[in-house]
Amino acid sequence: MRASAITLFIDPPSHHFLGDRLFNLEDDRPVGDQMNAPYVYLREQFAAAGIEVHTADYLCQTPTSSRRNVYVSMGYLKNFEKIVNRSDTVVSAFFALECPIVEPSLYRALHGIQHHCKRIFSWSEAASLEQFVGHRLQLESFCWPQSFERVHETIWNQPRTKFLVMINSNKLPRLYIQELYTERRKAVEYFGRTNEIELYGPGWNDPSNRVGKTWVPATVRRIQREIVRRWQWVFPDPLLEAARRVYRGRASTKAEVLGQYTFALCFENMILTGWITEKIFDCFFAGTIPIYWGAPNITDRIPAECFIDMRRFSSYPDLHAYLKSLDANAIRTYRQNARDFLSSPQFKPFSKDAFVDMFRKIIREDTGVDV
Repeated sequence: MRASAITLFIDPPSHHFLGDRLFNLEDDRPVGDQMNAPYVYLREQFAAAGIEVHTADYLCQTPTSSRRNVYVSMGYLKNFEKIVNRSDTVVSAFFALECPIVEPSLYRALHGIQHHCKRIFSWSEAASLEQFVGHRLQLESFCWPQSFERVHETIWNQPRTKFLVMINSNKLPRLYIQELYTERRKAVEYFGRTNEIELYGPGWNDPSNRVGKTWVPATVRRIQREIVRRWQWVFPDPLLEAARRVYRGRASTKAEVLGQYTFALCFENMILTGWITEKIFDCFFAGTIPIYWGAPNITDRIPAECFIDMRRFSSYPDLHAYLKSLDANAIRTYRQNARDFLSSPQFKPFSKDAFVDMFRKIIREDTGVDV
């Protein structure tokens, strides 16, 4: 089979990126800086090899043909059932990109998905996820590719005029298992007492959004949200009120905001083996020292000298004392260690090239074509 006879179709993580918007580098949704860059790079590399790449809604609109289609879902399920039985399509991979406490329904569906799909990928491992799936899981682990591969020089080199920042949306988990959403609020409340933290992200002037899919109709959810809003006028949530006192609005870009601060609270959504997202890398690129809490095996992937591990401290006062004890040389060392990591072979699994290599392997194994 020739490469030109193959088309790769990717279901994006969200319906917002259908219609090939997944390959638009500049996206105005507040999800990060150039978050689509790995997909853009993948499409460019495959186009150079003669393979077209589109979002999967185009496959749903195309009649069965003699071409060979390779289908990969990045967690979106609505097109899955339409595509899974097509005779001209290999259902090659499903990527579980949301963590279990955010999208538990996705993990309940994984048992069935794995019977139709050649591979399931996750940042975590099967042993950690099977409690949410309810069945044995065949799983391949991977590292999420970062949009950048070196520091933002201008931002990295600018002086730090502020102490501590957190950039997160005002959300609560669908499941309260090993979650860090509420821990973020506790940290903001503590550092907000002395006005030593500033908070950025969507939604902090409104009631919290609960993440994940729900069977409750949108109209009912709007009514519930208004009830919560009125309730909180009378009985304010202390942690939410504390967050609002240090809230500074949405971030223009993560890099520009992070570049003003020496430290950033960098808590993942949950404590889960292997679950390392873009959050810690955003700090590295901007030259901000992350205070990290999340994957228990973080140091298997990222050297401990690059970040401050929240697990070292028994309380926020202990963390506060440590941050205040760091002199200019110690701060410079943390920042340089992170910069050195980005240029080292240890960063390779998080690169866009590693992402493309993974797709090359999928195409080779499922079609016999070397890209």
